[in-house]
Amino acid sequence: MSKVSELRRKQTLDCIIEAASEIFSKQGYHNTQVMDIARAAGISAGTFYNYFKDKRDIFERITKENLENVRTHIREVRSSFNVRDRNERIKILRETYTVLFDYIDANPHIFLIMLRRGYGVDEAFDQATWGAFSAWAGDFAEDVDKWLQEGIIEGVTPVLLSHAFLGMGMQIVHSYIVEKKYSREEATEALIKMSLGMFEAFLTTKGKELWMSTPGD
Repeated sequence: MSKVSELRRKQTLDCIIEAASEIFSKQGYHNTQVMDIARAAGISAGTFYNYFKDKRDIFERITKENLENVRTHIREVRSSFNVRDRNERIKILRETYTVLFDYIDANPHIFLIMLRRGYGVDEAFDQATWGAFSAWAGDFAEDVDKWLQEGIIEGVTPVLLSHAFLGMGMQIVHSYIVEKKYSREEATEALIKMSLGMFEAFLTTKGKELWMSTPGD
């Protein structure tokens, strides 16, 4: 295949993914048909099938890529912060939740289906999305383990605390999308306070001294 053909194929692929992401986000998975995606991308259904087997195929690709992109962004935000500094920890928590809510506001239907772990799609999709969320928890568990090793916290299993944080956040996000009873700002501030409260519950004497040595907001 020539470089021109490769470039043209990539441009078409990107166009299909962009169109599908927008349609899925607006209409949800079940209300979207292949022809909706093809029409939005300005291609024929036949061209769509040259790139994807069906709408599930492209939906899985979009969700996996989006989850991984959000995960990567959050890892970058959290990569070099000083856990001993309370102000820094609050700052990082706010940036983390900002990344999350930016994606949610742009893709509410996609994120809702991911939260429900593929409910109504199929078991394989369910397992794939759960694996992605479990990876998020694993990232945070690595942080918790470091804090344990440094003697900042004690008496907690890293993976348990990480899933507690994740479960709390996902429940609030689910309600934010479905019920719309509070703003993202209210949700963010509540999540920050609850996250700090959970962390403080496991502080060691050393951890409390470090925590109290830096004033909070």
